[in-house]
Amino acid sequence: MKQFIYLSAICLLALTACTGSFKKGDKGLEYKIISSGSGKTIGYGKFMQIHIKQVYAGTKDTVLMDTRDYMSRIQVLDSVSTPLAYFKILKQMKKGDSLVIRLLTDSVFNDPKNAMPPFMKKGKYLYTHVSMVNIFETKEEADSANQAETVLAKPRIYKKQVEEIEKGLADKKAELEAETKAIEAFLAKNNIKATKTKWGTYVAITTEGTGEKLTSKDVAIVNYTGRTLDSGKVFDSNIDPKFMHVQPLEVNLGEFGGIILGWTDALMQLKKGSKATVYIPSTLGYGAAGNGEKIKPGENLMFDMDVIDVTNEEAFAAKQKAMQEEMMKKMQESQNQQAPPAPKNPGK
Repeated sequence: MKQFIYLSAICLLALTACTGSFKKGDKGLEYKIISSGSGKTIGYGKFMQIHIKQVYAGTKDTVLMDTRDYMSRIQVLDSVSTPLAYFKILKQMKKGDSLVIRLLTDSVFNDPKNAMPPFMKKGKYLYTHVSMVNIFETKEEADSANQAETVLAKPRIYKKQVEEIEKGLADKKAELEAETKAIEAFLAKNNIKATKTKWGTYVAITTEGTGEKLTSKDVAIVNYTGRTLDSGKVFDSNIDPKFMHVQPLEVNLGEFGGIILGWTDALMQLKKGSKATVYIPSTLGYGAAGNGEKIKPGENLMFDMDVIDVTNEEAFAAKQKAMQEEMMKKMQESQNQQAPPAPKNPGK
């Protein structure tokens, strides 16, 4: 499906725009440009800011992807980074123009290794709607626009990610209920009082901490020790030297993917200075995959957490940048030291 989903940019157009005459492009592509823009067409090597919406037109229309749920994409237009069939079409566009590309499912899924999804049928069309939001002459202009877009899009992206996470948890309701029963039985047996979060993590706070609860705008600085619920065996810790990473963990709560969901879920209940033991269902941990030999598939976990400090994303980003620059400097110095000495001038 790479040919269809390649374009990394996007627009919202009503599907009625798919009616009417289409021109023939290469590789089975059909397209039409709805021109409402002005000025010159985008030049080779210029940067385009685009939105994309991809739709399967079956018995009912299915939206496969829409970048307006996240953010526009900015990329260079050339025949190297853009497949030639698409490049030939995109280079005709001006700022403000819209584009509809359609391709038969038969053409997209014509490789046995690239199976057609069950809900799609042969002879139906896949539509890609593209909107040319802006055109930038230089990489500096494009980078500046992308940075501004990233800041504006961050709350929207976070909200969409939360929606997708909660949908995924709803789909795993049965597994989560079974894991919850096991955790509740453990808490009852050990006379532990803990509060259940919205997603299903249990939090037993031992030190309240100060200030407001953490939010998606915060970066938590955390010391922790992790154990499996059934055995109580420690599988990781950043305060025990034997695990060889004795340093506080920085957790950006505005991003998903760096830590398990149960951590995000639990930290949102804590404050600066909070100490707690949290009990995480496998679904919010490592799930059916487990994590190597230390965490079996479907294993529930518990963590002792100590939020030793809290900072914000701006300070965190500045620190990361400074660390990267320092690392690059040291690498350069190391390379200079290893470089062979320049040959002496034989005439001297």
